[in-house]
Amino acid sequence: MGVRAAQTGLRVAGAIALVWVLYLLRANVWLRLYPAALVTVALVVFAVSLRGMPLVERIARARGEALDARGVAYCRAVTRAWVIFLSLHLAVTVATAFAPPAVWAFYNGALAYVLMGAMFVGEWLVRRRVRRG
Repeated sequence: MGVRAAQTGLRVAGAIALVWVLYLLRANVWLRLYPAALVTVALVVFAVSLRGMPLVERIARARGEALDARGVAYCRAVTRAWVIFLSLHLAVTVATAFAPPAVWAFYNGALAYVLMGAMFVGEWLVRRRVRRG
């Protein structure tokens, strides 16, 4: 197992352990960790896919895209970018679970979606530029 996979596994195990500890302590904050659990799943899927065919490449091929070596490298880079984004997003999501409810609601109910939308739009704009070049 590679270092990245081991780190991802430790993050997932830590997140799961944290949720269980909070549940056992009857702390209501564990309910606010639900978005973190979803982000963790997405992060693991993207990160693990880097060991083989990256998820973005799988999606492109499923859409019928013909990928040359440059396209494959681009898909791998986009998958890495999503891993980085989701890692940062997970950290903020967990942090907001312990913040006042208004902060949690603002980030997880609005700002997180704006940031993900910006990531999608940014990647789409970069992809258009890469295809032209």
